[in-house]
Amino acid sequence: MTGEIPHRDTLERIVGVLRKNKDILILEHEKPDGDSIGSGLALAMALSSLGKKAILLSQDPHPAMYDFLPGRHLHTTVSCIEPEDVDPGVTVFVDCTGPDRAGKALSYARSETWINLDHHVSNSGFGQISLVDLDAAATGELVFFLLKLMGAGINLDIATCLYVALVTDTGGFRYQNTTPRCFHVAAELIDKGVNPSQVADQLYEARSFSSLMLLKNALHTLEVYKNGQLASIDVTRAMLEDSGASLEDADSVVNYPRSIAGVEVALCFKESLDQTAVHLSLRSRSKVDVSKIAGLLGGGGHPRAAGAVIEGTFEQAKARVFGVLDGLEIWTDS
Repeated sequence: MTGEIPHRDTLERIVGVLRKNKDILILEHEKPDGDSIGSGLALAMALSSLGKKAILLSQDPHPAMYDFLPGRHLHTTVSCIEPEDVDPGVTVFVDCTGPDRAGKALSYARSETWINLDHHVSNSGFGQISLVDLDAAATGELVFFLLKLMGAGINLDIATCLYVALVTDTGGFRYQNTTPRCFHVAAELIDKGVNPSQVADQLYEARSFSSLMLLKNALHTLEVYKNGQLASIDVTRAMLEDSGASLEDADSVVNYPRSIAGVEVALCFKESLDQTAVHLSLRSRSKVDVSKIAGLLGGGGHPRAAGAVIEGTFEQAKARVFGVLDGLEIWTDS
């Protein structure tokens, strides 16, 4: 159904390296999202089925919303394992724009060969083998083709993880990165038995009461600027404490300012628990490349979804961001 396999030459090189190595380390980025988690779990399960010793490692735990995914026994965090306990023959970075995005997990990547699988425009092209496909809706799309070329059977568990990678990074197949190829891959995964309704229920219809209380508090801070083209919303530590929510519960809050008619760029400022930094999420509707804005702030991402971590107090971070935005010639007068 998916027809020709893209990037066949590079994927064949990756297949060759993975086949030659018994111990394989897979690294996710800090604060892993659905694409990083789904891609990593799918690859780890497939390699394990081929007799490999695959470990999926991240600095931070997986958000609770992904607890329904299979293959969790193959994942661990840096708090549970020491670097000397890992001796990989090859390290695969999934959905990481650069090696530093792995955070504290990077010190475990002691292999001579690094493989870089990603689809972000801000990827640095690192690694001995680098496959960065800007046309891929998600890194999970690349893992799908890698597994097909490798001859690893894509069973229901693997298909579910890959489907979650696709559906989360496309906003439920609503964002501009949704392509015909993405739909073809999704259709093949559904043919493997994935139930889209059940996945959607797990991802979008199983919110905690505390997360909704957090949203209630955050919506009081909603503001618009630049003649309605820019909107922002805040999530402070006090809101988290008041609602009993976690910082991961704030991940979807940025979608609310983005949903306002006429808004092109949406911001969500999320205060770190120690109040020393602010996690900024940026979204755009169709025109502005927010990965470039994030780049000016030391971050990165996609044209329609990006982020950055800004050191300093909440007020300092907001002042810096709005200072950058005020200097951009992207706003119209009406």
